[in-house]
Amino acid sequence: TTRVFLLGGALLWFAAALYARDTLADDPQAGRFRLFFLLAMAGNFQLILARDALGFYLGFALMGLAAYGLVAHRRSVGARRAARVYLIWAVLGELLLFVALVLIAAATPDLRFDTLHQRTLPDGVLLLLVLGFGIKLALPGLHLWLPLAYPAAPTAAAAVLSGAMINAGVLGWLQFLPLGAAGYAGWGGALLAVGLGAAFYGVLFGLLQRSAKTVLAYSSMSQMGLLTAAFGLALAAPAQAPALLGVITLYALHHGLAKGALFLALDAHHRSGKPLWTLALLVVLAASLAGAPFTSGALAKAAYKDALPPDWSWVMGVLAASTLATTLLMVRFLRLARQGPARSRLSLAGTAAMLLPAGTGLMLPWMQAGGVGPLVDPAAAWPIAAGLGIGAALLWRPLVPLRRAVGSVPPGDLPALLWGVLRRRLPRRPTELPGHLPSLGSQAVADWPTRYEARLRTWPVAGLVWLTVLLGLTLTALSGAGG
Repeated sequence: TTRVFLLGGALLWFAAALYARDTLADDPQAGRFRLFFLLAMAGNFQLILARDALGFYLGFALMGLAAYGLVAHRRSVGARRAARVYLIWAVLGELLLFVALVLIAAATPDLRFDTLHQRTLPDGVLLLLVLGFGIKLALPGLHLWLPLAYPAAPTAAAAVLSGAMINAGVLGWLQFLPLGAAGYAGWGGALLAVGLGAAFYGVLFGLLQRSAKTVLAYSSMSQMGLLTAAFGLALAAPAQAPALLGVITLYALHHGLAKGALFLALDAHHRSGKPLWTLALLVVLAASLAGAPFTSGALAKAAYKDALPPDWSWVMGVLAASTLATTLLMVRFLRLARQGPARSRLSLAGTAAMLLPAGTGLMLPWMQAGGVGPLVDPAAAWPIAAGLGIGAALLWRPLVPLRRAVGSVPPGDLPALLWGVLRRRLPRRPTELPGHLPSLGSQAVADWPTRYEARLRTWPVAGLVWLTVLLGLTLTALSGAGG
């Protein structure tokens, strides 16, 4: 399993590095981008290769914190806001995982994964693990950072965010959850419901966006929902867990390569002057993500259906509906991909970087040993045809009032709308609070939270805090290894 994640991650990081070297050559802050890029890559490889929970957590935290620099690289107002939101959610997820790790360590000093897989986890620890990794997988309600971070980051960073880093949440659940163990049917049913809900939630709000990159972000949320449903099935039907683990691994590889290639190809399409061949590549990659015949998406979804427990055949109908919905979302993406100005010419190195994950993903179905039968399943083709038909119908002139609803929902959808309402009603400064600090009285006392927050956010103080935490974790790891 880890070899598959390492293969997909290495391809994406290498392709993104080549693309960044080409497209950020004239960026005065390219050195800073390289620093955060390499730190995030090191953390990603660390968590993949880790054989124990502490090593995984250290890599996960390094990757998550370093990705803040990638999202904030452009230093625009939108990028700064997206980076702040991302950092809040990343730290929250790491805090939940740290508490879960402490509770696990309190019960057993052996944190190796082969030992943890044999233990029974209490409900409180399971909840922390589900929420902590659920933030990385952008489950509904935990996804606010996702549609903001992907469009704000440079293309090379968005490719690894959507392809390699999001798979860290998948691998985390594979390593920590008691998959295949009996007694977790309730958790399995809950994850199945949440996952299937996320699959359609991402499509619904992705269709209402005006940016192609934001549509791809919501597509990631939808695809991670299908993987979450597979985890739920593995918990609810332990006998099917081995087959479902293979499906999850294959689906994560397919999605990572396809989504990373889509971000690179979208940017290359504009940088190359919108030639026909880059548009054709975008069409093929979008079809692969939807599960069209003869693509890695068809292979992954066929394996998904074959691994379903006999008593859960109704899930096949939901998967077909999700294929239709994903096709409709990809039609929306391709329409938006044609918009935008053409920019400077893309070099040969940038073109090669874009083609590396795209070509690997497209070749993936032909590397299987079972022939091409799963790639041409007629039952899997009709949802795609129906999605194409509905997408074409939405362009019909009488539906113009319906199309005007597009763009009315901002990236972040319902949580963003709720936060906007609260911000309009809450006071903007501490002095506007009704009856604030009446007994203390002074303006200086009223403003002390703002002043101390600004002081804590300075680089020397924040850097010292993080270095102290990192040193403490390192000493803990060394002491545990010595014991």
